Amino acid sequence: MTVKLVGSTSGSVSLQAPASTSGGAHRVLTLPDEDGTLSTGGGIVKAAVRRYSGMAQTTGIGNAGFTQIDKAYVDITPTSASNYIKLGGLFTWDGSDTESQYSFRWKKVITGGSTTSIDSSVASGNRPAITYKDIGNGGLVSLQLNSIFDLSGTTSSIRYYLEVFCDGANQTLYLNRTHADLNDPRDERGASYFSAEEINNSIFTYTNET
Repeated sequence: MTVKLVGSTSGSVSLQAPASTSGGAHRVLTLPDEDGTLSTGGGIVKAAVRRYSGMAQTTGIGNAGFTQIDKAYVDITPTSASNYIKLGGLFTWDGSDTESQYSFRWKKVITGGSTTSIDSSVASGNRPAITYKDIGNGGLVSLQLNSIFDLSGTTSSIRYYLEVFCDGANQTLYLNRTHADLNDPRDERGASYFSAEEINNSIFTYTNET
């Protein structure tokens, strides 16, 4: 059965019941007993989480530019080009140099489209724009990937990679393990999580000030 609500000037909205319910149950949809407008969409439209527990390494890291971490990524296909994507997660790693500082940012790769960096600031001269930073301290590091937001700009599939930059030359990043990885309680192993959430632009305000 379908109930049709006709607009006062044009158009209509139809309320349509499913062909059947689970077990033939009678469902009840209760509307709020107050004046107001029903929202057509919630805050989070879509969410994706990728867990990676394998052991991987990225070599040749230095200060000449950012290097993609191949196993550190999450995929999402937005429903609207005007919605924003909220990125986050937990990155578990160690570096080959215990005194070098490692900096990270996101890279956006659109299927069949462009590749861009997602910077939280603006680079200036030799000063790179970064999003996260930590030190390879000779032990396992759990880096919280605090939220950063990106305008989707597409309804094609997007892969967001983490990239790394290091103030030392020719360094190696080890994912989910220590650099030594000895059979010892001090050489822990971990897992990494990468998340992407599509947020409805109708309830989201993004202000960019410089």
